[in-house]
Amino acid sequence: MHRFNDPIPVNPGFKKPVFSRVEIKDIILAVILLSVAMAIALSGGLSGLYKIGYELFLLFLAISAVLIIFSFMLHELAHKFVAQKYGAWAEFRVHPRGLMLALVMSLFGILFAAPGAVYINGRITQDMNGRISMAGPLVNLLLSTGALLFMPFTGGILYLVVYMMAYFNAFLALFNLLPIPPLDGSKVIRWNKVVYAVMMVWSIAVLALSILL
Repeated sequence: MHRFNDPIPVNPGFKKPVFSRVEIKDIILAVILLSVAMAIALSGGLSGLYKIGYELFLLFLAISAVLIIFSFMLHELAHKFVAQKYGAWAEFRVHPRGLMLALVMSLFGILFAAPGAVYINGRITQDMNGRISMAGPLVNLLLSTGALLFMPFTGGILYLVVYMMAYFNAFLALFNLLPIPPLDGSKVIRWNKVVYAVMMVWSIAVLALSILL
């Protein structure tokens, strides 16, 4: 998901990926806290933390970090890079309350978060906005599809990680494609209904497969 602010001049790194120090700090903070929240949720919440050993928690933390980077963060960076390709200023910003909510909910064994979004300023047309909005869910769909194709060749812990990668990315794609503002789907469907329909069917298919396999 991304958001627009009032228009400002295009960024100095026109058509090139540019990161500010503030954005890098926000990205690192979001990845760390979301990974911790997911690891706690995978442990079964606060009660589960007392039952599992620290080695298992560290394993959950490593898996969580991989999932957060290769799902949520790549989704947001896809929005950013496409927007910057069009010459707009685009940077990720954390939502402190969203991160706190994620940590609190994880104590009950639930992963629910709105940790941040890419904010975009610039001279963006409706067509550009549609493509920018499509980029995030498209990355999730490609990752989920790739994970599903790779899954038969895995086993043990790797199978679990790949399975979770398939499911998590499929879920993120479907959720963000819901045609409800400010979700990406509301902008994609305004831009191109055929593209929206293809992506929605694709997301439903990969989510169903990830559940059934």
